[in-house]
Amino acid sequence: MLKKYVSYLGVFVLVCFSFFYTEKAADIVKRNDPIMQMIMENKDQYKIDPIEAMIFDDEIIPGLSGREVNVGKSFSNMKKINRYQESLLVFDEILPDVSLAYDKYVIGGNEQVNQVALLFKVDDINNLEAISQVLLEKNVLATFFIDGDVIQENMDMVESLAGDGYEIENLGYQGSYTTDRFEWTNNMIESLTNVKTNYCYTEYKDSNILDLCSHHKMYTIKPSIYASNYPLLTVKKNLSNGSLISLDTSDTTLKELPSVISYIHQKGYDLVTVHQLIEQESISEK
Repeated sequence: MLKKYVSYLGVFVLVCFSFFYTEKAADIVKRNDPIMQMIMENKDQYKIDPIEAMIFDDEIIPGLSGREVNVGKSFSNMKKINRYQESLLVFDEILPDVSLAYDKYVIGGNEQVNQVALLFKVDDINNLEAISQVLLEKNVLATFFIDGDVIQENMDMVESLAGDGYEIENLGYQGSYTTDRFEWTNNMIESLTNVKTNYCYTEYKDSNILDLCSHHKMYTIKPSIYASNYPLLTVKKNLSNGSLISLDTSDTTLKELPSVISYIHQKGYDLVTVHQLIEQESISEK
C-alpha cells in the first residue's frame, strides 16, 4: 500500500514539475519575443498616474483615473498580426484613492481637462423648447434640473428632452427638496428617461439637501458659475476648466445662449453633461 502511495506521489510530483517547467519555458520564450520586448520597452511612456480629488472641507473637485499598459493582453493582441503596433495596446484603469463623495458639494470638474457643463434650472416650461432647440442647432448636450411639478405636467416634453440626449435631474418639488416628494420625483424621471437620477442641485450650502441626496446615493451639485442675470458677461468673467455653469430658462438666457456657447467654444472648451464632466473615467481619454 505504501509503495503504491509513493508511486502516486512520484507521478504527481513529476506532473507538477513538468507543468512548472513548461510554464517557465513559455515565459522565457515570451520574454524573449521581440514584440514583448518592444511592449516592455515602451510601456512606461504610456503610463498616466491618477489624480486625487481636491477636497475643501465639505466641497470636492473630482479626481481622475490614470492608466497603465496591460502587458499580457497587449502582447496577445499583437501576436495575432505578429508585429508591434501601438494601436493594439490595451490599458488598465488606475483609480485614484478618492474621486467623488456623496457627502460633499461637487463644485466643478477636474481642472486638468478642457471641459465645462451647462446646467439649466427648470421651474416652468417658458422657453424650454426654444432653449433645447438652440442646443440642438449648436450640437451641445446639457443637463436639465427640472422641478417635480413641471415634470408631472409636461411628461411628453421631458421624454423628448431625454430622447435628444439631454440629462434630466431632480430639482426638487415646488422649489425645495422634501423627503416625501424626493423619491416620487426620482421615480418619475427614471420612468420617463430610463436612466437613474444621479444629482441634486443647490446654490447655497444646505445640510438638509446634502444629507437627503447622500442618503439616496446622489451627488449634490453646487455650480461654480451662476449666470442667470447677465449670462454672457458672467461666463466671460468666470470661465475656467471644469466650470459648472448654472442658467435659468429666462428670456435673457434664450437671447444670449448662442453667444455663450460660441464664446465657450472659442476659448477651446468642450461642452458636456454634468455626468461627463465630473465622473470621467480617465484623463487619457480627454
